[in-house]
Amino acid sequence: MIMRNFLDDEGGTASIEFVFIIPIILTIFMASFEASLFMARNAMLERSVDIVVRDLRLGSLEWLDDGVGGVNGANLLKEEICSGGMIVTSVETCVESMTIWMQPVNTATFDMPDTPVVCVDRTEEFDPLLEPSGTEFAMGADNDIMLMRICLKEEPLFPTTLVGAGMIRDEVDGNYALMTTTVFVNEPG
Repeated sequence: MIMRNFLDDEGGTASIEFVFIIPIILTIFMASFEASLFMARNAMLERSVDIVVRDLRLGSLEWLDDGVGGVNGANLLKEEICSGGMIVTSVETCVESMTIWMQPVNTATFDMPDTPVVCVDRTEEFDPLLEPSGTEFAMGADNDIMLMRICLKEEPLFPTTLVGAGMIRDEVDGNYALMTTTVFVNEPG
């Protein structure tokens, strides 16, 4: 009799459905949000790079008149890109997480570099005074065709979802890389 009453009782059946369904729904929501955030960050990086490259190409950045190059030029360029409407926590963090590779293209052969874009290793200590080599960053002369490649490391919001885990699968530091490439011509000044 007690057993029959226990087996006939339907109270709590909605809880079982909830326990099975809610993790699936939350996983889909978090994966969708992660993918959306990735696309928004990538679009804003592209937009910011386009705006800064336009100013760089036309020579309308104030610090260009000072003949700044090397590490100062690279860091100022990073600051311009990071402050140009990017979805970042802070400009300083963005500058520390970004690498810029900029070189003139050889117009005799038009050979493009076959080396991959090198990203910041966030497991190492950041040194803002580390001088980029001449093969990594050069401002170029008038009428030079310039190739700029940028890599920005970002943390996934939900690294345990399928999307977040897939983005950081090959990364040691648990971040994913946003990469963009652009080509422009230095206008004569």
